Amino acid sequence: MQETKKLRRSPRKMLHEAIIMLCMLFVTAITLYPFSIMIMVSFKTTKDALISPATIPSVWKWENYVTAWDSMNIGTVLLNTVIIVGFSLLGIIALSGLAAYIIAWSKNKRFYNFLYLFFLSGIMIPFYTTLVPLVKQMNAMSITNSLVGLIVYYCGMNMPMAVFLYTGFVRGISSEILEAGRIDGANMMQLYWRVLFPIMKPITATILVLDALSLWNDFLMPRILLTSSKLRTVTLAQFYFRTENNNKWELAFAAYVITIIPIIIFYFVFQKDIVKGVAAGAVKG
Repeated sequence: MQETKKLRRSPRKMLHEAIIMLCMLFVTAITLYPFSIMIMVSFKTTKDALISPATIPSVWKWENYVTAWDSMNIGTVLLNTVIIVGFSLLGIIALSGLAAYIIAWSKNKRFYNFLYLFFLSGIMIPFYTTLVPLVKQMNAMSITNSLVGLIVYYCGMNMPMAVFLYTGFVRGISSEILEAGRIDGANMMQLYWRVLFPIMKPITATILVLDALSLWNDFLMPRILLTSSKLRTVTLAQFYFRTENNNKWELAFAAYVITIIPIIIFYFVFQKDIVKGVAAGAVKG
């Protein structure tokens, strides 16, 4: 009887799965359509790019990528962006993880709960209300128009969310691990780096991916803080390159394809831990 019921239900399940699969394929096609046009245009001539952007190139112009690389100085631009994103992520992970470690497992709950709420206020306060005083303060400290100033800004602005996710994750870890490490003679920093930090890999990967995407694609703060052409990030360079090459869509799109490749690779490396880390940090918090 049970086998008969399973056989009777299987067509419904198959139909349900087929509908879900078709919906997913439809959404995927809509999402990938602009990217396919961008890739096709990047291989076209200027005339073909303006007349028929959504068609397959009649002549594949691979030299568009070489021209875009040289014209936009992509080597320097990518290096600047990698330096900014890399050091910002190191600062966010190191400082936020330590802060969450102390907040979650400290015995002085009243003070550190206040500190936790202080970090959370950074998430609640609208960014644009702090923009003007923030820029004035950075000008007063003489850290504008420098990669260091932008790194400091990114660390400060992204720490609240990272502390929130880390704290929720750490609170879900048994404190017996901490006690076992103390019995073995480990000090506070050894407990964190050798015992706790490896356990925090899923949430660390989540924070890395989410922050890397936002930092790589940020345009506003580099536009405000970086005035030197030698310090341009990917988004700034794309903006100026598109302005200077008004009708040359094929070169602009070739530059876009080149500059999104590193962040796509970074995303696929860490994608397995994203959902797991977000769920753990949000639910346990």
